[in-house]
Amino acid sequence: MEARSSIESTSSAVSSVSAISAKTGASSRTTASGKYEIRAPAYDPGSLPPLPPKRNKAELDVPRVLLKASYSSPAVPARTELGSNQAVGSGKAQAPQLPARQPSAQDVKPVKAEVPRRSALSFGLNSSTEAAPSLPSNRPEAQAPVTDSPPPVPTASRPDLSALLASKPKPTSTIAPTTSTTPPPEAMTSKSTCLHCRDFSAPDTHAARFPLSSLPSRDPRSLSHQLCTPFPSATDKARVLFTWLHDNISYNVRAFFSGNLQPSSPASTLLTGLAVCEGYAALFTALATHAGLESLVVGGHGKGYGYAPPAPGAALPPFTAGHAWNAVRIDGGVWKLIDCCWGAGTVNGPAEGYQRRFNPGMFTVSNEEFGGRHYPSNPSYFFRGDGRRLGWEEYLLGSEGGEGPRHFGGFTAEEGFSEVTFEPRARTLRIGDGDPSLAPWVRFQFATVCEHWDPLRNGKGPYFVYILIFGEGGEERKVPFRTNGRVWWVDVRPAELGVPGGKVRVAAVNGFDGRDGRGVTGEEFERKLGRVGMGFGFVAEWDLVA
Repeated sequence: MEARSSIESTSSAVSSVSAISAKTGASSRTTASGKYEIRAPAYDPGSLPPLPPKRNKAELDVPRVLLKASYSSPAVPARTELGSNQAVGSGKAQAPQLPARQPSAQDVKPVKAEVPRRSALSFGLNSSTEAAPSLPSNRPEAQAPVTDSPPPVPTASRPDLSALLASKPKPTSTIAPTTSTTPPPEAMTSKSTCLHCRDFSAPDTHAARFPLSSLPSRDPRSLSHQLCTPFPSATDKARVLFTWLHDNISYNVRAFFSGNLQPSSPASTLLTGLAVCEGYAALFTALATHAGLESLVVGGHGKGYGYAPPAPGAALPPFTAGHAWNAVRIDGGVWKLIDCCWGAGTVNGPAEGYQRRFNPGMFTVSNEEFGGRHYPSNPSYFFRGDGRRLGWEEYLLGSEGGEGPRHFGGFTAEEGFSEVTFEPRARTLRIGDGDPSLAPWVRFQFATVCEHWDPLRNGKGPYFVYILIFGEGGEERKVPFRTNGRVWWVDVRPAELGVPGGKVRVAAVNGFDGRDGRGVTGEEFERKLGRVGMGFGFVAEWDLVA
């Protein structure tokens, strides 16, 4: 606020000097008409003073002495004479200096008080630890008006605006906010709102600018402002928090395998940089809440490390809750299920420990597919588009009576493929010779997460060649999948798959003739199979039974 100072004007008080009447010989009388009259005194020449003597000629010849100029009291002397304090008049007395003139209110302009400049930090706009450049020292004061506005925020530390705008949903497809837990059918299907092919490079890059070891404060509120302020989109805010947790929080494998798990809080997780599933979920909700997002910590069962599906015909285990994840409202007001813990890395066992590996599928996967591996304690937290609430048996056995193939990380969600599209849906495959109940062919197939996924725009580059490995021993075969760019498939007769107890696997050819395997075609693979070195990454597998 501008400070204003006012100076009261000093008014000179002019005293009224009464006139003094000189006493004279005048007389007065009152006439018959009542008027007052004054008469002059009688003339007496003897009462006059004598005349001065006349000067002689000698006195008239005396040279004149020039008199110095003098000033009468009302006149204002020149500044040079006031400043030098020189003698005036006869030279015997010096004129004192006049007191300094008191300015009037009209002469004095209001003085603006210096307004303290507010830093970008007080506005929650700081998106980097870099300091703002100082102003030039020779800048004229006249060109630096004092205002209440903050200094400009440095833009070098902000995400690229074009990338940020590209990641925002288009206005034409914006969905009106709703309080319903069931999103509208079109919420996650149009290209402009599809999370699978949305460009998250801006929030992902911004999250990397704030390593936990370099934070000036471990306060969740401050961290949330730093991470989320540049993004107006609720989806981007949630994404930058999801990515930051992957970059900075590690799974506490020592506490997990020793059974010495202690209750945690968002503050303790930020302090140690370690957490298990509930620590990831609690910290996400704390940061999201400070950013103005609606978020829940959801507890329940998860098919994570150590989980084994029920054996065929065996009794189903009772429900147990040992996992935690999140629900957060994103653009359009829909609830989105995410798993920050599984999105950050994998637990491989007591010896191998924890492997930090970013799994964006735990943010982009649909709520329906998410529910295939997460069963909430509160049945209201499925948040499926169709509004269904799965039963415990359906969750354990799968919607088609099977768990589906066993999946390996690295070549499914990361490459734009959905695990729920893998077929056959049953994990075990019958290969009985001559069984008329078996179909003559078994189709193995999988598809991309959405119809508009582009490996160049949304992924890491051209697709790998995907092959089906089946048969045993010297009969093992490697057949490339055929594809139309959306679906990959291979048809095999049951008897050719192998022997009971064997495996059928899907693999990606990630190394080819000493170079990266991206872009290699199926024809090129078949032509050079056995002639050049190749590397494989397993994607999924089925078990063979009689």
